[in-house]
Amino acid sequence: MSTTAIEKICDQNLVGSYVDGELDADLTRLFEEHLESCEDCRFELRAHRLFVCELDAAMSNSGDIPVPRDFSRIIAMRATTDMRGVRTRSEHRKALTICIILALGGFALLGATALNGVFKLAEKFVKTVFGLAAFVATAVYDIAAGLVVILKVVSRRFIIETGSLWPMLVLLAFGVLILSRLISQYHRSGATE
Repeated sequence: MSTTAIEKICDQNLVGSYVDGELDADLTRLFEEHLESCEDCRFELRAHRLFVCELDAAMSNSGDIPVPRDFSRIIAMRATTDMRGVRTRSEHRKALTICIILALGGFALLGATALNGVFKLAEKFVKTVFGLAAFVATAVYDIAAGLVVILKVVSRRFIIETGSLWPMLVLLAFGVLILSRLISQYHRSGATE
């Protein structure tokens, strides 16, 4: 038999299948021929047969072992309580120290990369607040200036000429409505540009 064929049989690990009788006739004959020339496979075959014999002996001698009534519950309780003394206080402190150091390192790395983003977000927020305040101030000023102009024109025209306040109040309300509409359109068109 060639050395490559011997190596192939050794690589296939056929000892377990041979002992269990799972090989076909051709492969069994080829393996038995290989056993005549391979000391390693003969040693492995003896070890495997010994293991199977010991396993059979252990399985056949096992009688019924008496088990307490609440066996699974007792085992589960003991498993959870027995883990308490596995670690010492110094091991817990070391683990906690390492976790804190890792967490601080992680936060530092995240903070360094997010610092620029935080400053940009704060800058955008401040610009938005100042822009909103400027818009409100401008709107209040425009409303006040518009009311003064409207009152001046209306008071001169209607109060002096007619001597009645009702037409002036109607025109004043109409003027405020139109002025507020013009101001909102002006700011809306400025916001879209």
